[in-house]
Amino acid sequence: MTRSIINHYILKRTAIFIAIVVLAIGGLLLVMNVADEISRRGSEDYSAWDALLNELYGLPLYLYQFIGPMVLLGTLISVAGMAKSSELVIIQLASRSAAGLVLRLLLPGLILLAPIFYVGEWVAPQLRLHAEIVRADKLGRSRPTLSGEWYRDNQWIINADFISPDRVISGLTLFELDSTNQLTSVIYAQQAVPQANGWRLENARILEFATERTAQSFAEESLWFPENFNADLVSILSQRTRELTLSQLARQVRFATEQDQPNPELSLTYWNRFWFPIQYVGMLFLALAFSFGSFRQRTLGDAAFKGVALAIAIQLLTETAGSLLMVVGVPALLAALVPTGLFVGGAFWVLRRRL
Repeated sequence: MTRSIINHYILKRTAIFIAIVVLAIGGLLLVMNVADEISRRGSEDYSAWDALLNELYGLPLYLYQFIGPMVLLGTLISVAGMAKSSELVIIQLASRSAAGLVLRLLLPGLILLAPIFYVGEWVAPQLRLHAEIVRADKLGRSRPTLSGEWYRDNQWIINADFISPDRVISGLTLFELDSTNQLTSVIYAQQAVPQANGWRLENARILEFATERTAQSFAEESLWFPENFNADLVSILSQRTRELTLSQLARQVRFATEQDQPNPELSLTYWNRFWFPIQYVGMLFLALAFSFGSFRQRTLGDAAFKGVALAIAIQLLTETAGSLLMVVGVPALLAALVPTGLFVGGAFWVLRRRL
């Protein structure tokens, strides 16, 4: 019963402090971004209310970029406050071991990990994309498009002159190869419209290469069903990386690999986002490391400032280290995992020294 009360107290206290930190930083970012957006608006149709809504939709993605240091700060303030008022001594006595104490103190942050990861990787990017589309329409600007792009989907080499925001392709050229990479046909369609899992080609000219002859034909309408290159994939390819969900980003990386045009930067971005939970746990370890110890010769504010500054520096350093590892030929998976793993291991080692 006593342990249940203690767990509930720690959970409630830490959750409140994390919420205060997130709301305070989020509110500050919102005010600054709205003021900046209003000062730069270029149309009477885009009102101050529209600017506020646009920044509200984009706020979750802004917060997610530094949610690790924010959770660290909330956890640090909560645990360090208990240490300063000697509450941590009572909690330590109620815990069976040092590991039990650490788990109790980490539990609030660990419970928040799943919803934070889901919102940050699936909900926030789509909210940001919606905000960008609405903003572009209000300001009379064009939505994200693609032009002059080349792709490969199995036996098809694909060239698209222009892909509109509605995923309609103007000027689509298809080169079909056989198993020996010999050209067997060329198709040029003035327009390709999404159709189920494929495309409806309009005003298509077809040139087929046989062993001894070449055949030409024309079709006002024909259907083309490639294995991967459909309207959903085109929509993903036209978006900026930060506005892609984790699953959409994985699909884009897989498609680039399948067409023998791997994108190292894209792969590193995917794996950095994929390993976020590991870095998040490292931030919690770091929060406890700064929370333990005597506060007679240091203040809680001093510990909080040093903890947050170190957390932000480590987050930026791990991203830079991943890019450097990619330069020397390390695969993207390891380039993202190794710096994060070293950080978590170092934070855990420091925490053990503090216990």
